[in-house]
Amino acid sequence: MEKKPINVAIAGLGVIGSGVAAVIRAHESEGAPIRLVKILEVNTDGPYAKPFYAQFPGLFTTDLKEILNDPEIDVIVETIGGRGFSKTLIEEALNHGKHVVSANKDLIATHGEFLLEMARNSEKHFLFEASVGGAIPVIRLMENYFSLSDVEEVSGILNGTTNYILSEMDEKSVEFEEVLKEAQAKGFAEQDPTNDVKGYDARYKILILIYLITGKWVPIDEIGVEGIDNLELSDFEYAERMNCKIKLIAYFSRQKNFMDAFVMPLMVPRDHILSKVGGATNIVTVKGKYSDEISLIGQGAGSHPTASAIVSDIYKIRETDYSFNPPWQDHPFTLRPFSEYIFKHTLRIDINDQPGIVGDIGSILAKYHINIYALEQLPQYHHREGNLEKTVFHLTLEACQEGIVRKAVEEINNAEYMARPVFVLRELYH
Repeated sequence: MEKKPINVAIAGLGVIGSGVAAVIRAHESEGAPIRLVKILEVNTDGPYAKPFYAQFPGLFTTDLKEILNDPEIDVIVETIGGRGFSKTLIEEALNHGKHVVSANKDLIATHGEFLLEMARNSEKHFLFEASVGGAIPVIRLMENYFSLSDVEEVSGILNGTTNYILSEMDEKSVEFEEVLKEAQAKGFAEQDPTNDVKGYDARYKILILIYLITGKWVPIDEIGVEGIDNLELSDFEYAERMNCKIKLIAYFSRQKNFMDAFVMPLMVPRDHILSKVGGATNIVTVKGKYSDEISLIGQGAGSHPTASAIVSDIYKIRETDYSFNPPWQDHPFTLRPFSEYIFKHTLRIDINDQPGIVGDIGSILAKYHINIYALEQLPQYHHREGNLEKTVFHLTLEACQEGIVRKAVEEINNAEYMARPVFVLRELYH
């Protein structure tokens, strides 16, 4: 028997919800078996809701119960955002026998375990392909192509805002604050950019991927995170001379009994695919036990890219009777302490110049058995402030354990010649 069309309600008609509405209406007009039957939206004068309301006022309601109690509605798409009302809405939808699709990565990262358990108990789908990578079908790739138990490593650029900022700083030699204002003016960055520039958004996404691969919800605070807001142009210039690009990388790998996971700016070699993706584009690279790396590149945010992933989930609900569950792991995975990770560290050191400083720093590093790989001090980073001669230099260390470098940096920071604390930039070392 041919399946009946699937009826959809959208909760929240902002930038993402309006994109979903537009994509569904386009599919409807082409005769596809999907119908938009209701929109929950309080503010019909909003910039995204207003034009749709002018065309289809009969689709709109402000009453959640009208959607929950309608037996004809199969799927509720949650595009409200946040962790308050959106969580209540999803709970109520599942309790009323509705499938749910969402792109709400911060809600899923913090309450996904609870909501997925509700979905399983209700025998309903709770799908969120659009929460990681927007239009990039990374969840579908791992579900359909890989055996999830074979995935050994995932790395990627999971935030378009930060990739745009870093690309502009690198290519146009523009300071962070100036690029951020430009990104906000163009709509690439929120007026409050904290989640993006501090790395929190990418951390939500890598946490979701860890769950999908391992079946384990890692406490979010256990995943190390550093943002991009302390990077300076001299860092990009030094990276260029070291044949690298600076990218905000979300990373996960697993060994036999432990996992590594973090989000932070890394020096990425110029011949690596991650260094070649610029602008607001995202990339996810997946490495399996029995396969080479597979990379997916595309728009990770925006109205229509995210909407396409949401609509893809709606079609999946129509075609499958079961909700996807990660594989059961018969042994526990724990996150290794970040202090045990090994990187090639680059130190940006700001000093009040005087004789003997390089020798003193070298002796501190030698005390911790840390070898210097490269040192650069250029005249363009030397200037005078009053009676003080100030300079900035970069020093790259040979591969070393994070915890040991932190001890050395703490000692260097206590030196009287330091103008600012040492800034640490890393390169992943295998």
